[in-house]
Amino acid sequence: MAPFNTAIYIGRDHPDTGLSEYRQLAQRFKLKLDIHTHTPNAAKLLPKYNFAFVSRYLTILEALSAGIPIFAHYNNQIKYDYLNLSQFFKFIKVFQNPFDPSLNLQFDKKLIIQGQVWAKSQTWQKLAELYEKCWNK
Repeated sequence: MAPFNTAIYIGRDHPDTGLSEYRQLAQRFKLKLDIHTHTPNAAKLLPKYNFAFVSRYLTILEALSAGIPIFAHYNNQIKYDYLNLSQFFKFIKVFQNPFDPSLNLQFDKKLIIQGQVWAKSQTWQKLAELYEKCWNK
């Protein structure tokens, strides 16, 4: 694993993805941030980093599976709800303001391991059943 000062962003280069806030968070904590917006199979790079800056469902699952602590940014109520009501909420740190004094780089190692085990147990079948359950309500 890399020195304790690296983070990876995987996602689109668009204002609604929180890339600006992730950059500010990296600067605040003096993390080297590598940005991957068009890198094929970027998730394979996750194990090389100490932190993942991601907020999309599948990328969160990939980062959890890799055992990487996750910071997930939200910029609206829908994204806030999606992140905070998800099954993986307890394994990630969700934020809006990168300068929030309660944010820190400390993650509970037991939760990281639990998140990894949970993520590896997820299947396309489970995801499809979850979506059907939501849509049937």
